[in-house]
Amino acid sequence: MTTRSARALRRLLLFHARGMVGIRPCDGLRAAAAALVLVWPASAAAQRLELSVSPAAIVFPSADPDVSPTIAAAPVVVGIRIRQSLGPWQLTVLANGDLMSGSDTVDITSVTWTATPVPPFQNGTVSRTVAQRMASGAGTVNPTQNGSVTFRLANSWNYNAGTYTQTLVFTLSAP
Repeated sequence: MTTRSARALRRLLLFHARGMVGIRPCDGLRAAAAALVLVWPASAAAQRLELSVSPAAIVFPSADPDVSPTIAAAPVVVGIRIRQSLGPWQLTVLANGDLMSGSDTVDITSVTWTATPVPPFQNGTVSRTVAQRMASGAGTVNPTQNGSVTFRLANSWNYNAGTYTQTLVFTLSAP
């Protein structure tokens, strides 16, 4: 990344999360928002996990880093519903890599989030190596608990102008 003059900046960050697409058996009990397929083993067929993320893309508006050292995107609504469960559960988020615009990159740890209500949601920093906990609890969550998640980007003149994208995978699991 190189330093550049104060020309117009445009940064777009897409966090892909698709709606519920199907149900099938699997070795683990989890719902992942990148593919958002609800899966569970036959022995846990009574448990039900549901996860929704909307909207599927967020945009960080252009801003002068001297005036706005942090840029907030519009809030994302994350819905969690867990039925017929007595044990612990958690919602994690993991990036598939750093923000990319052609050959230019911005470290994904430049993106943080704040989330409410607390609990079960918590604030954090996006990672590409370790899934970060966004929410956790125990037992049934019914009806759906909606959280408001606001992603923020640490703004810098060191970022090259471009349209940066990356995919986040949201995973709701009840071991």
